[in-house]
Amino acid sequence: MSVRRLRPNRAKYTRTNIASQPSNSTPTEPHHRPINDTYRWNRIIRSRTDEKKKNPCEAFLSYAQMRRVRCRIDSYTLVYVAKSCAVVPEAEQVHAHVFKSGFESEKITQTAILAMYGLLGLLGSAQKVFDETPHRDVVIWNSLISAYARADRPREAVQVVREMAVVGGDARPNGVTVTSALSACSGLKALKQGKALHGYAMRSLVVGFDVFVHNALIHVYAKCSCLSYARRVFGEMGFRNSVTWTSMINGCTENGLFYEALALFEAMKSDARVRPDEATMLGIVSMAAKMGSFETAKRVNEYVTENGFAGETRIANALMDMHFKCGDTATACAMFNRMNAKARTLVTWTTVIQGLAMHGHGAAALTRFAQMQREGFKPDGVVFLSVLCACNHAGLVEEGKKWFESMVGEHGLEPWVEHYGCVVDMLCRTGRVEEAIGVVEGMRRVRPDSAVWRALLGACREREDVGLAREIEQRLLELEPEYKGNYVMMSNMYARVGEWGGVEETRGRMVRNGGVGRGDCGCSQVEV
Repeated sequence: MSVRRLRPNRAKYTRTNIASQPSNSTPTEPHHRPINDTYRWNRIIRSRTDEKKKNPCEAFLSYAQMRRVRCRIDSYTLVYVAKSCAVVPEAEQVHAHVFKSGFESEKITQTAILAMYGLLGLLGSAQKVFDETPHRDVVIWNSLISAYARADRPREAVQVVREMAVVGGDARPNGVTVTSALSACSGLKALKQGKALHGYAMRSLVVGFDVFVHNALIHVYAKCSCLSYARRVFGEMGFRNSVTWTSMINGCTENGLFYEALALFEAMKSDARVRPDEATMLGIVSMAAKMGSFETAKRVNEYVTENGFAGETRIANALMDMHFKCGDTATACAMFNRMNAKARTLVTWTTVIQGLAMHGHGAAALTRFAQMQREGFKPDGVVFLSVLCACNHAGLVEEGKKWFESMVGEHGLEPWVEHYGCVVDMLCRTGRVEEAIGVVEGMRRVRPDSAVWRALLGACREREDVGLAREIEQRLLELEPEYKGNYVMMSNMYARVGEWGGVEETRGRMVRNGGVGRGDCGCSQVEV
């Protein structure tokens, strides 16, 4: 074989050798000398901070190895490694190295360090880096806004946008600026700040061509239950991508407008410029689950399957959840059985256990729980809550008590207030009120919430224990003074024992605390 034919193979080997080095060893050349080339080290670190294959521990370890072999570090090295910092000491070490290396005045490193502190939630440090930057372009301003947005601080984010507008020049806000600030508004449902940003965008940006700003506005208005504003923004758009349609569909779903969400989905399918993606499918499946319609769930399942989305684990999990919530237990279980065992995740098991528990199949839920553990999955708090609900609905009190105790004893999990509430309700349903009271008295790390006290109040009514009921009523009034259900339960308690004065007194308190004298009208929906 000629040398010329060997050269491509050697080059290929060199590249592979660098990229596939074990994380606990120093990368080497094929002839076993440590790499001492900045460019190739930077490639290694960058590959380990890539969004799709992010491995911050290995990236920071590569940076430490690079320093150990005394390879020259440039500004790009520090930019890449700043993305990998997962804890404060690492971030401070990188920041100190920036100063030591003399790169503190370079915009690229200043922006990277600010973004690093923003990712770690260290807003004070991020603001300090920003304040110490003499020449600020739009990128570093946007990094500061993103830091505030990630920390759910919409007021500060909007204030920075206003300061940018005053400064102008290279720091003039752009579409990325407004989109970042709007993401903070949607997280906290900050409608006032969202409207302020919308006004600024209309005055100062060419929003007619910025689909990202439009999408962010739709998301904010939908989160704030202002569908009229969301519809207006949606209607003004010349081009709508899949995110636009998905945001509008999800907004309608979150606000209970299921038929409008369905109509939007049909309109999206008829738009030749866009195709529903995985996020759209998750939104539609979620809508069908909340809608609870058997026929709608059936049609959604057919569309998802025909268009090749059913093989995605997240969508398969959502489809199972949808069928359970629409009352089609058989289809949901059949989907679970057909699913490749290697494709199942903890969410898959949680979904099937929850679904079986929801429909009163306690024994079947516990069977799946045992199977899950045999297949090597470690249960978390959500799984245990589903197991306790299964025991509660099936009346398996001893089983429920056993699994509740095993959370701490065997699995080292601290029970949530929801776990306590489920156990208390389970004991009260079977008349074991004294045990339920013992569970409540044993709550040390969490305080009983209204669901726990209501379960006890319901048991008091069955026992006609007015004295204990009055104590529980006081607890409920402290937690939920305006919730009418508590007053109704107490009023029914007094009526059961013939204390009509107590009935009138309770109704009077309900009116004074913001309730009404008569209950709200209820309604049911039956699919025909």
